[in-house]
Amino acid sequence: MGSAAAIVEDRLARRDRQVAALANAVLDWWDDGARRQADLIDRAASPDHVLRGLTLSVKANVDVEGARTTAASKALDNVAPAAADAPVVAKLRAAGAIFLAQTNMVEFAYGALGPNPHHGAPLSPLFPGERRVTGGSSSGAAVTVALGVVDAALGTDTSGSVRIPAACCGVASFKPTQGRYSAEGIIPLTPTFDTAGFLAPDITTCDRLDAAVTGRTVTADVPPLAGTRFLVPRGFLTAVACDNTMLSRFERALDELRRAGAAIADADMSYLVDVGDAARAGSMVAVEALSWHEALLAERAERYDPRVAPRIAAGASVPALTYFRARRQLEALADRYAADIGEAVAILTPTVPGVPPKLSELAEDARYLALNLRIMRLTEIANRINVPSLTVPIGDGAGAASILLTGQRGDDIRLLETGRAIEAVVREIK
Repeated sequence: MGSAAAIVEDRLARRDRQVAALANAVLDWWDDGARRQADLIDRAASPDHVLRGLTLSVKANVDVEGARTTAASKALDNVAPAAADAPVVAKLRAAGAIFLAQTNMVEFAYGALGPNPHHGAPLSPLFPGERRVTGGSSSGAAVTVALGVVDAALGTDTSGSVRIPAACCGVASFKPTQGRYSAEGIIPLTPTFDTAGFLAPDITTCDRLDAAVTGRTVTADVPPLAGTRFLVPRGFLTAVACDNTMLSRFERALDELRRAGAAIADADMSYLVDVGDAARAGSMVAVEALSWHEALLAERAERYDPRVAPRIAAGASVPALTYFRARRQLEALADRYAADIGEAVAILTPTVPGVPPKLSELAEDARYLALNLRIMRLTEIANRINVPSLTVPIGDGAGAASILLTGQRGDDIRLLETGRAIEAVVREIK
């Protein structure tokens, strides 16, 4: 491994060679700060620097000392720079990680497709010339990882916001059980469902980042897949209606995992459709978002994304009983899921139901909202019932093909270790 300073210069050089592909992905570059941090790391040579020289981008809703945390909204263009790092940033910095850039996102994280009317729409590097969206809301984060200008990215995930863009850009990602990482210093969308999460070239890097934040040691050996149990929720997949091409790649991945010894059984689990529907019926995202945005909306609504402000404001008309009924329903569905998954490590599905849409397909509001709902149908369940989840590209991720592991609450380490074993198999698929 080279010096931290050399790593930073290499990543900056990569950035300078890929300016066009990075369009709209980054709000601010911290070249000077990254160089200073690298110099400090090289001079300290501390054993605590388990991430020494690993470069990260940070989503614009997470506090980084000295940077303005705007969540990519003009409504917050008057905020002062953050006085301190968010705790998750501070832990990564203490482990020797270097923060290189602040990334664009769907305004206030309220969207799963990626565009931002103030700062533009990042485009997926998987589809050169096709102008397909990255997925959201951690849109710019996925692009910076996919292009190799950083080694990983810190994002947030409320309905799939690290896993969807990871799949759409051909990288890996990890969403932990909520509460595993501190939410302090992060602008919330829906506190019941929000969590910080990571995007990286591989699950091993996600595992290292999780270990740095939680203070554990990463196991070097990849666990064997032989005998490891998984479920495929066939009824749920039928209800979501994935594209045939996506399902074909997914089935190929399952075949390879079976050859590696994985025990994969089919289950119906069609009730998983009810998980997302319950949250929508209770308008849970809008209600909780409004609790943070109410005063800001009253003062600066005209500076919001016109596709975000009305959806947040709609939370004001939701009866309390409707909201709490949805919470109770989700608790019951979480119990049912836990009983059904039993001894299995995870359920397996694709991450997204098809290729990400072209930017031109999002011009009409009705179409935008329909595509927004469709792209998060497979990922949202992990947030609603609070279980960890990760995504691994199939092969090189062509066509946004990936496999999504949705695990058991609190069983994050086993899911990450199993994800590394699955990755070793499915990344070899041509």
